[in-house]
Amino acid sequence: MGTGGVVGTGGAVGTGGLTTVGGSEGSAAGGSTGTVLGGAGAAGTGGAGGAGGAGGSEPRRSDASVPDAAGSDGAPGTGGASGSGGAPETGGASGSGGASGSGGATGTGGSTGSGGATGTGGSTGSGGATGTGGSTGSGGANGTGPCDIYAAASPTTPCVAAYSMIRALSSKYSGPLYQVRKGGGSKNTGTGGTTQDIGAKDGFVDSAAQDTFCGTDACTVSKLYDQSGKGNDLTVAKKGCSAGTALEDDYESSAKQRSLTVNGHMVYALYMNAHDGYRNNTTTGMPTGSAAQGIYEVVDGKRYGTDCCWEFGNASTNNCNGLGGSMNALFFGAYPWGTSAGSLPSFTGDFGGGPWVRDCGAGVPENPTCNPTVAYNYAMGVLKTNATKCAIRFGNAQSGSLETAYDGALPVTLGSMKGGIILGIGTDNSNSSQGTFFEGAITAGSPSDAADAAVLANVQAAKYGQ
Repeated sequence: MGTGGVVGTGGAVGTGGLTTVGGSEGSAAGGSTGTVLGGAGAAGTGGAGGAGGAGGSEPRRSDASVPDAAGSDGAPGTGGASGSGGAPETGGASGSGGASGSGGATGTGGSTGSGGATGTGGSTGSGGATGTGGSTGSGGANGTGPCDIYAAASPTTPCVAAYSMIRALSSKYSGPLYQVRKGGGSKNTGTGGTTQDIGAKDGFVDSAAQDTFCGTDACTVSKLYDQSGKGNDLTVAKKGCSAGTALEDDYESSAKQRSLTVNGHMVYALYMNAHDGYRNNTTTGMPTGSAAQGIYEVVDGKRYGTDCCWEFGNASTNNCNGLGGSMNALFFGAYPWGTSAGSLPSFTGDFGGGPWVRDCGAGVPENPTCNPTVAYNYAMGVLKTNATKCAIRFGNAQSGSLETAYDGALPVTLGSMKGGIILGIGTDNSNSSQGTFFEGAITAGSPSDAADAAVLANVQAAKYGQ
């Protein structure tokens, strides 16, 4: 309240000023989106009424923090104290381009009461203007991905190759996820047309950029970028040493054939038909010889082939087959040389000379009748090895935990791995199968079971199909 004026001749007591209203909420942005509250304005003190002078009126001041001069014959009226502006808001954590919010402007104090007649108390002081928070910052670095989990695990098993059509797999990666080609035809072997990189937005692929570029034209995936930092990008595979279509250059896969929703984002999968395949024979950091290795991948569990060989992993560097132990790849499909526990597909390990799994111990490698089948819409498979052992695990990429198909001695000695990378084909370019790839990575070292479980939880948190 403003202090009433001392009574002048005939002057009544002045009414004090009303309380100022502080600044309203401002939103600020840091690197993380921060919500900031503008400070409430302190109460403005109304001016005291002037002493009753003989009809004299007091001079008016625009700055209420300076006492008003005395009116004629009246004792000096006390000017309204300055209305406090909004207290400074607290900005959010620093983010890209988040500007500091400005605090509320100083409110004006109450006006001075007039002398002589009844002293009029100060009018309501205006509160500080609303403080403006910083603008919303961009998401900045990606959230934790599978490659972050592998790198932080004990023992540490860093990614040396990581690919995804869906999302960023590492918080440290800021490059494009893949590249698309239009104008090259649906059976493109890696030439012609025009290409464009497709990056991530808020951690998930910017599929709108792909839609804008491709339009109604046929579009293929011309490159899968390696997110591990090793530069092991995948491009279409060239002809190999097997038979049939394996003796021909492979085709790039459709970039538009399969769309899905992941965490509310419309995205595209790598939809691979027979004769499609990707490869890199000049890699960096890949396990060779008998070095320990891990693989995980997320695939469409309902779309698979019945021939050789839809695989992802370590292969030869000359597009030809080698002796057993010369490759180390995860196979998905209906087993071409035998059966699994049912009629549905399974994840198995291929170490050269065919997918080898001895799930029940008593089964022979070429006929793993006890290998568990996969019946999930979104399936995650794991293959990890060291010099003497291997483990094959799988699970539902939407819920639940991993199951172990096999954990025991290697069926073959790994001693001559070459370090090439294949996707959708066998080491000799066997390209007669099919599948749909969402994401996957290869690690240097064999991950722990705890790391496997953490990666599955990370995949499930991505919300495939939601």
